[in-house]
Amino acid sequence: MAVHQRTQLRPPAAPEPFWQRLRAITLYPVRGPALYSLVALTLCTLTGLLPGIGWLLVLVTWLAVYRYAFEILRETANGRMESPEHTLGSSDGTVYRLIALVLLMGFFVGLVAAFLGPVAAIAALALVVFLQPGCVISLAMDGSLRKAANPVTSLTLAGRIGAPYLAAFALLFVIQASALKAGEWVHRWLPPILGDVALTFFTIWGLFAAFHLMGYLVYQYHEVLGFEPEGAPEALSHFDPDQGLLDEAGKFVRDGHPVEALQVLRSAVRSRAVGLPVHELYQRLLRTADRPDELREHTRQYISRLVTEKQDRKALALLREALDADPDFTPAQPEYAMQLAERARLGGQFQLASDALRAMLRAWPRAAEAPQWALQAALILSERHGRDAEAARLLEQALQRCEDEEQQRRLKAALKAIQAPVG
Repeated sequence: MAVHQRTQLRPPAAPEPFWQRLRAITLYPVRGPALYSLVALTLCTLTGLLPGIGWLLVLVTWLAVYRYAFEILRETANGRMESPEHTLGSSDGTVYRLIALVLLMGFFVGLVAAFLGPVAAIAALALVVFLQPGCVISLAMDGSLRKAANPVTSLTLAGRIGAPYLAAFALLFVIQASALKAGEWVHRWLPPILGDVALTFFTIWGLFAAFHLMGYLVYQYHEVLGFEPEGAPEALSHFDPDQGLLDEAGKFVRDGHPVEALQVLRSAVRSRAVGLPVHELYQRLLRTADRPDELREHTRQYISRLVTEKQDRKALALLREALDADPDFTPAQPEYAMQLAERARLGGQFQLASDALRAMLRAWPRAAEAPQWALQAALILSERHGRDAEAARLLEQALQRCEDEEQQRRLKAALKAIQAPVG
């Protein structure tokens, strides 16, 4: 992985922090070519059932697993977030040095256990697990097994990256432990062969996700690591006006100063148009700081931006949270509120739709669309929840304010149907 001279004339945008990509990292192995490789390699482990040469075929399969995982690390480190189509790029012998590195670590732990006992072995294992990301990253960057196996190399890398190295180390443990636990749980409930396949599937999933995370760690901190990504000129050349703001606020958060981070974000949100990542971070910090009034006001603004960006699903989730906290909450603009209420109704979220419609009626009782809101809310309350009394009250209140004859006719018809005796 060669180091290249940067030729951009404008400052590059820093990569998105890995802690903001947890979902993408977790789902990486089940998207694109990685999914095909995951399924194919999992099925290949069934060759172990063959008599005689089964063990050899399984060994070759796991070699292919680590080869593809290492290729994932390389592609990600170079800024290519799509999973690799093939593994030919890792046929330079580095993957064999990776296997040798893993064996050396296992040998070290076994040696400590044999001579110093189980307690020392646990400490040695913890040390190995802590150093492992740095070892693998070092091997990916320059291919030297001797350098990668030197603990000083990993400690140096950890020092350059700083506290995020500890976070990445913890996340790697969670990913692989979760994958193993999921595999064990499925293995327990499936027939023997299918159980083995499921366990292998989740094990490889965790391995691919872990190597993707390590590659992204290199990509995110390539400057302090002295590495230049070679495959993402677009991602590195487009200047993001919000990135400096996110970096500044993120540093305040990491240093334990959330109030300062809030002040920085508040100033930007109120003075100019900012992107969704800024709104998302500001929203999280407001929740943590327990500032309900400020959170409510920003939520109105954030929902409007989400609707504008056609992210209705996230807007609906935010609307549900806001209504749970305040039943009178509405988006800033009636048209956005109408759009979300209709989207909730069409999506089967009837409780959300009725809650939103009733909040709209309280906020804008004289709106031209108010009779229609009342009619929709009443029908949901009556037909979906059996709350006829509430539905009837809504219709009666709407009739008192409605001046349109056609709307009055519809409201009266609905009210008559609701109040009609059953049977």
